[in-house]
Amino acid sequence: MLMETIEKCPENLWEDKSYENAYWRIVYHSLFYTAFYLSGSPDKFTPWSGHVINYNYLGSVTQDNEPVIINKPYSKVDLTNYSLSIFNNLGSDISELSTEDHGFEWLPMSRLELHLYTIRHLQHHVGQLVERLHQNGIKGLNWIR
Repeated sequence: MLMETIEKCPENLWEDKSYENAYWRIVYHSLFYTAFYLSGSPDKFTPWSGHVINYNYLGSVTQDNEPVIINKPYSKVDLTNYSLSIFNNLGSDISELSTEDHGFEWLPMSRLELHLYTIRHLQHHVGQLVERLHQNGIKGLNWIR
């Protein structure tokens, strides 16, 4: 569904700065944290080859109160390719749905609960993107179950 929101987003909305976070930033934030939590732990995580430091944060500052400086937005092609690479690795990334702990100590939950948490985070942002498309007259996104 996230890939469809990328595809359906018109170019003028992709970088629209009238919103607190441009459309592409919500897409990248969603992809980054999906890949991050699928990795199993911060030590095992390898950022996407196109990652620019702090682009994964929404808003104007990081959690450490550092400014988020955007020099060049990601393109729809870039983020489509990133989403495909995450999707194509899902089988190996979700090889074990256990109740054992994972490597993200700030999230007190099991590995299985972390997967559910990640799905919920992704759903939240897909909902934001769909709403933004609807506000701009774009309908007809498919619900995938």
